[in-house]
Amino acid sequence: MEGSTNAIVLYTTKYGETSVMLHCYTQRFGLRTYVVKGARSKRKNKKVSMGMFQPLTQLELLSSTPTRARLSVLTSAKLINPYTSISSDIAKSSICMFLAEVLRSVLKEEEENQLLYSFLEHALIWIDTHSQIANTHIFILVQLTKYLGFYPDVSGINEPYFDLQNGQFTAFTNSKECVSGKEIELLKAYLGTKFDKIEQISANAAARRSLLNILMRYYQLHVQSFRLPKSLDVLYEVFND
Repeated sequence: MEGSTNAIVLYTTKYGETSVMLHCYTQRFGLRTYVVKGARSKRKNKKVSMGMFQPLTQLELLSSTPTRARLSVLTSAKLINPYTSISSDIAKSSICMFLAEVLRSVLKEEEENQLLYSFLEHALIWIDTHSQIANTHIFILVQLTKYLGFYPDVSGINEPYFDLQNGQFTAFTNSKECVSGKEIELLKAYLGTKFDKIEQISANAAARRSLLNILMRYYQLHVQSFRLPKSLDVLYEVFND
């Protein structure tokens, strides 16, 4: 018996004729996969529905693990922290689509991490409840590196170069993965702020796009098997002004 936990939906995959596998990041168990029996059946299930399993939806899950079974079976799901604007706002839904793909690539641990879960929970609520969000996805990507183990070393933050390979600021170009210029000055601004201040960061679409490309390379260097999100181009298109 696993019991209940809060969870953030990552994605679903088909399982059998009418069921799905629900892949989540949970508050109590880290990365988890649940069998949701009959989720795609024509018969309505009062306890679960496919509409609840959109990426980054926050749920309270109740599950059980049958004797000798390898996978947990979802017995019920309840919506928590329901979003009011994400589904109807193209910019917010694009950010969430992008973040869902990133999280699918980087979340690998099957163990509790309360700090990471709380950060993701807060980030998603922040996106839903704020209107000025052009800087949000970059800030979240930067902050996420804290929990993944490769947050930039800021001891040399006044130096002009950022070494993506070693995650540190340097005075000179000491590898082919060193970057400098306006994007790095912008990175420093994101490193030195918090959620309630990100609206004050001044950056145009081109600068954010360049920095986002740098961050994607940073993730590729530090996360094994990191896949560039397919929704990256959509994000560029939405924030193109």
